[in-house]
Amino acid sequence: MKMNFQSALNFLLSGDELVLTTHVHADGDGLGAVLGLSHWLAQQGREHRILVADETLDRKFRFLPGYDRIALRGAWDTGSPVQRLVVVDAPTLSKERVGDVADLIGPATQTLVIDHHLGEDEAGDVQVIDPDASAASELIYLLIRASNTGFTPEIATCLYAGIAFDTKLFKHSHPERAICVAAQLVDHGADPQQVAEDLFSHQTYETVKTLGFALSNMTLHEKGRVSALYVDHQTMMMDGDLDGVVDHAMAIDGVEVALFFKEYDPGQQRVSLRSRGNVDVNRIARQFDGGGHMRASGCLIEGTVDEARARLLFVVREQL
Repeated sequence: MKMNFQSALNFLLSGDELVLTTHVHADGDGLGAVLGLSHWLAQQGREHRILVADETLDRKFRFLPGYDRIALRGAWDTGSPVQRLVVVDAPTLSKERVGDVADLIGPATQTLVIDHHLGEDEAGDVQVIDPDASAASELIYLLIRASNTGFTPEIATCLYAGIAFDTKLFKHSHPERAICVAAQLVDHGADPQQVAEDLFSHQTYETVKTLGFALSNMTLHEKGRVSALYVDHQTMMMDGDLDGVVDHAMAIDGVEVALFFKEYDPGQQRVSLRSRGNVDVNRIARQFDGGGHMRASGCLIEGTVDEARARLLFVVREQL
């Protein structure tokens, strides 16, 4: 745990223009945390930009205040390094994790890393890292609270949404901490009913079709203790929302570990891992250069889905 809020505040409130970013395939927590921080910086009169190395953003998050101010891949010049970079919800500055934003890091670039994951390296000149936090958005809340400058409804909405997304409405990832912070954010103007509606109650036709494909090929392993399902590259191209698919596999009685394989590119499987009980899927994912939390992690495996599934099941079997 590295929680030097004062050093982080000094970093944010002094020096040249800041660039804020989060991981590729930006999700509700990454975007909520970055946008919450952006609104606070604007309140302090600090110049900054938000860059995310994705070609598109999930439209599900367009209700977040400031969503339209995020610059996407190709919208900035990668020729000149930035002076001050803030990386949120990513424990490493590698190109695999932050995409083309990594090209903006030069020898003189100063970096601040804010995350609730532990990375393999010690990335960041200044770090605010707590693996016991529910979400990166929780850490932004604690950082702003430490500044004694107050919250706006826009900040509260972004941070509440980030926490609600990452905990799946307070079911995972240290919900006891999440609920306490969320209550404070409601007092500051977040609308929990509307955020839940925006995040979880609207699905596109493509999303439902993708879910149907995934469920149709679900298999059970290890006497029903492990469930696995996948979507192939062709189905991935439908651009359905995949966020909640793995939860269906996890909901089966007797299942302790769920594996969801997504073929983003032919021969390349991004895997979401979930668990209950004593199985640490973070330890499993780290064997494939991935990571996350004890009960929710992810990794990337080269090969066909059958090859990737066999490799992962071998490791899961050892954990069971």
